[in-house]
Amino acid sequence: MRFCFIKDLSMRAILTGLTIAAALLVLCACGSGTEEPGEQGMGQEEAGTENSAAGITITQHPAYEAENEPEEEINCWGDSITEGYGSDGLTYPEVLEELTGIPARNLGVGGESSREILARSLIYGSQKEDILVIQMGDNGGWKDLDELIRQYRLMIERAGTDRYIIISSTDDPDDFEQIWGYTTKPVGMESTWYEEKYEEAFGEHLFNGRKYLILHGLEINGLRMTEADHLRAQKGNISLQLRNPWIDNTHLNEAGYIALAHGIYEKGKELGYW
Repeated sequence: MRFCFIKDLSMRAILTGLTIAAALLVLCACGSGTEEPGEQGMGQEEAGTENSAAGITITQHPAYEAENEPEEEINCWGDSITEGYGSDGLTYPEVLEELTGIPARNLGVGGESSREILARSLIYGSQKEDILVIQMGDNGGWKDLDELIRQYRLMIERAGTDRYIIISSTDDPDDFEQIWGYTTKPVGMESTWYEEKYEEAFGEHLFNGRKYLILHGLEINGLRMTEADHLRAQKGNISLQLRNPWIDNTHLNEAGYIALAHGIYEKGKELGYW
């Protein structure tokens, strides 16, 4: 969710932004008519300029420049977590491509709401030959989790593929800044209320990123679990060795993104995608 303001937008970026604006208007017209929650303070900046008339942000961004190829690809949709904010440049789609040998598109745009990510996916076209990996919702764009789940389902339906992986939030459950609502009760390896909703909605297609990183994230990176890590795991929190804690309790560091990619890879193997 890192923003650098750009004076000279390419015509392609402008047209893409306007097309997304139209898609957002359609989504608003077809939606529940409820107000969406405000964007959560993630301590990050966005990369773009705002079109005040349309009420959207037109962004010159690599994810907007991506074209859907006819060959099989892994399309990784999301916000700054997919984009790789907090890392030193390495992203989970990069690692996933190395693990699978299948081209992986990083379609993450920092700061985007779930509604904006959905709108981008709708104009991307058919993805029937592709595998979708989706994580969204941390920046609002939904009134309740049922609405967010409907957005996921519409995204998958319009893509035209039955090969997809949904990543649940990597937020710490006791982080009072997270959009899902926090708890002071130690969660450990129990599912949070929102993880339970995801499990019910997506079944075997759900990859629980929080639990996987707690159980396997350190080992994958050759890191030793400390007493502090053990105490965090009892609370249901991811090790700070996999985060940049001076940023927030949502984003990961390079080691965290590497572990996330390995977990997605294992889930894809389980589903027979590669």
